[in-house]
Amino acid sequence: MGVVIGGTAEIGKNCTMFHGVTLGGTGKHLGKRHPTIGDNVFIGAQSILLGPINVGSNVKIGADSTIINSNIPSNCTVVGTPAKIVRLNGKKVNIKLKEAK
Repeated sequence: MGVVIGGTAEIGKNCTMFHGVTLGGTGKHLGKRHPTIGDNVFIGAQSILLGPINVGSNVKIGADSTIINSNIPSNCTVVGTPAKIVRLNGKKVNIKLKEAK
């Protein structure tokens, strides 16, 4: 499977995306409709990021995670469907993502 990168997506430096990753839109936004990815971001296989969201720098997104309209802070690890933050600034946490308005 290939990688899908929407037309308004922005990707920072030193990022890794494995097979089947989608940086797509939800169909509900005009103008900027795809994710903005910070520097040093790892996105695991089959992960789906939808909407004009911001993913901070130094983020790890686990394989098969789904993130829809939720911003991701820097220095964290995100996993699951729906995704949640399991590590933030080196400490274990369990934070549900809130939909960005």
